Amino acid sequence: MKVFSKIELLFYAGAFVSVFGVAAIVKWVHSEDPLPDALGPCNLDTGLCTLQETPERFNGATIQFEDGIRLNRRISTTLDLPKAVQNAQDVKLVLEGRDMYLGVYEYPLSKRPDNTWHSQVVVPLCTDERMQWVLKVQMKDAMGRSKEWAYLFDIDNPNEAI
Repeated sequence: MKVFSKIELLFYAGAFVSVFGVAAIVKWVHSEDPLPDALGPCNLDTGLCTLQETPERFNGATIQFEDGIRLNRRISTTLDLPKAVQNAQDVKLVLEGRDMYLGVYEYPLSKRPDNTWHSQVVVPLCTDERMQWVLKVQMKDAMGRSKEWAYLFDIDNPNEAI
């Protein structure tokens, strides 16, 4: 049986720590952002995104994609806020892929008199067969407090369906 010298032991210990240190850094860098507590689904065909029951004041907030959610098309999109958050000042949609990083797409919304917010949204095409997206709503109220909730949807790549 071979007996290791102190230098060899220090070398192997350093190599061990280095390998696992690099692995920990890679995991930390590539970990997914946590989803907000308030989360709802989207229906691809109708384009309606609804918020599940939450204790927050934005229960009932909906997003409507005109003519459904489609890839690589500019879609007229409307956010309808409940009365409890009618004091929203700054609202934007943030679209981000969950399965693959395709960038972060921010869409500022403009307010209309009926407390709806409007923008044009494009869902990018992914090369994978299926892609999960998270659409976050980020808003600030009149007091400057930030609120965030999100909607999830999976969409198939039409080119992979052949």
